[in-house]
Amino acid sequence: MRGLVPRLVGMAPDRRELVPQEHRDDLPVTLLCGSHGMGRTAVLDALDDSYRGRIPLGRVDAAQVERAHRSGPAAANTSAVVEILEQLVCGLAPAVPGAARLRFSRLLPGLFAVSSWHRGDQEQQALARNRIGRLLVACGLTKAAGGTEGEGTDWTYDVSERLADPDRRQHDLAPVTEAVVQQYFGRHARGRAEKSVQRWYRSRSSGSEDAVDALIRLSLRFHQGGDFRDAVERTLTAAFLEDLADAYGRWQRVNRAPRPLALIDNAHTAAGRRFVGLLLDHRSVPGPGVQDPLVVVATRLGSGEALYPDATVRDLPALIHESGWARTVASSPSAGVLTAALSPLGRGDLLLMLDEARGPLPRHLPSALYSLTRGHPQGSRVLCEAVVRAQDPVAPESLLDLPVAEGRPAGEVLLERLVPQPQLRAHLAPLALARDRAAAQVLTTAAVLADGGLPGAGLPTAARYLVEEHWADGAPEAVDGEAPGPDAGFVADPFLRALLVHEARRTCAEAGPGRRWADLHGLLRQHHEERGAGHEPDVLRHELAIGDAEPVVGKLTDYFGSWPAGRWLEALPHVASAPHPPRSEWADHRAEIARGAHDHLYEDADDIHRSVNRLLHALWYLSETYAEPMDDLCEDIGAELAFLSMRHPSGRVVLNEAARSWPAAVRERRPWPTYGPDYGRGPLRGEE
Repeated sequence: MRGLVPRLVGMAPDRRELVPQEHRDDLPVTLLCGSHGMGRTAVLDALDDSYRGRIPLGRVDAAQVERAHRSGPAAANTSAVVEILEQLVCGLAPAVPGAARLRFSRLLPGLFAVSSWHRGDQEQQALARNRIGRLLVACGLTKAAGGTEGEGTDWTYDVSERLADPDRRQHDLAPVTEAVVQQYFGRHARGRAEKSVQRWYRSRSSGSEDAVDALIRLSLRFHQGGDFRDAVERTLTAAFLEDLADAYGRWQRVNRAPRPLALIDNAHTAAGRRFVGLLLDHRSVPGPGVQDPLVVVATRLGSGEALYPDATVRDLPALIHESGWARTVASSPSAGVLTAALSPLGRGDLLLMLDEARGPLPRHLPSALYSLTRGHPQGSRVLCEAVVRAQDPVAPESLLDLPVAEGRPAGEVLLERLVPQPQLRAHLAPLALARDRAAAQVLTTAAVLADGGLPGAGLPTAARYLVEEHWADGAPEAVDGEAPGPDAGFVADPFLRALLVHEARRTCAEAGPGRRWADLHGLLRQHHEERGAGHEPDVLRHELAIGDAEPVVGKLTDYFGSWPAGRWLEALPHVASAPHPPRSEWADHRAEIARGAHDHLYEDADDIHRSVNRLLHALWYLSETYAEPMDDLCEDIGAELAFLSMRHPSGRVVLNEAARSWPAAVRERRPWPTYGPDYGRGPLRGEE
């Protein structure tokens, strides 16, 4: 973004130096997409730090506007679009050294008009008084509060004096709007500017005698709501952009004056979508005038592909030297969008973040961090800072338990940041153990999620939350060649799922009967048993999650002789992906068992049973994000598979191939190759 935005604005981010501008006649809306914690707001913070006070800059958090609009009074003289326009004007209008001051001569009378109140409605009048006061101060039309005269908050009281006629009906809106508009033009717009603005509004309101009449109609339609308000918001957006176009005229373009910048966070909200949509609609209509110069950088949760089908999509690194944007469909509003997805961090980034650690760190710690976070920026930052601050040696398996600045475990703090609602966190933690919605419904029906059970709408609410907050977009694809694990689960995003499973271990250890770790997995095991043939791997996975490995090894040994080798190999890593039990209830001896240290406990078992036991525990241990793929364990996996290949009734070729390919896949944390019934007739699944 430090490459792209300077070319759009026309000024370097760290010094007062002009930069050749891209897109002289038409500008895209740059839309940065990403999930929670990917750094969307951090990018806007960096741009704000670079350009505030150097060029006209307005910033809006559409999520805050949305929350305030929903929770505030249902006043007829405001809307989310009006509030966004107000905030942008308050940011863009103040004087900036070396830049011409932006004057919103069209927009201000429109905003003042729609802010008019019904006589006697104190809430509407207070809202109008505060808004008008802020706009007047920002635009330099009056002194800020505390001055000696003309304070913005006194403006509406003068309007009230104009309405002192007792013959007027008390609740009329039109007289208030008329007084507001007349006072605005009388005080703040004179000469040619006033005439130009009045012609502009009169031309947009057929049948109006003059601009005052046109603005009264504008106000009445805005207060009426519905389609009428939609049309008014389009007019106000047009006034905003045409004011900017006037300010950035021919001489400014010739002299390459830096363009104004608008930063819009959370443009995926209803308020953000509405405003960006109005802006794109206005820019897509060809007109005789000059295009507006506003550089817009917005952030969005999710991808936005469905909402902006004609957008230009670029990878973030490709924007360093050129945007590559061009309006592909002249009449399509969405063609005015340039989208780029925020990339996860790489292993090299994590190494840099760990440089400040004072003592030696385990050699596998950066890889463990990366495997856990998948490069998630916020998660990586919190955990790396916790490692750097740690006084004692850091074990990779304890990363989520490291204390952060608040003194609380990092996993708990991260989960609160990514899922702020406490009730949703409590619901999602156990549900993260389920494979799919049907399995999650079992936990809900059994009322094991909270005291008194989960409300009937709890599961739909949780599922809808995952979709709306784009956690359902995080299906575990390989990141930088690293294996994500064989099963997405009810919670698809791997990092969020890891945090929720960790939280489930913590809360289950403190829960009463029916809500403990073994109870949850017992219910899920029973559910998959009832689903019948084909669900045996899920049954074994939940049994292993309880910590009871012996019956799982026995069943896998039985299946080894009766199942095709390809099916058995596909089931094995799925079973081994089981989350381990809470450490307060279970001692981890998986690595020792994999190395054969416990073989003496199985003297009565045959060689196949002991080999399957060692193989399962090796895969179970190495499936952990924190586990170092040590050479001896990887080689042992190959040796066990080679041993088993000589003992399967019909799967020698398949098992022998797995003996050669699985150790490398485990060592490099790639997906395990699997072998279906057509093995040998084409490329292996999972291999290129």
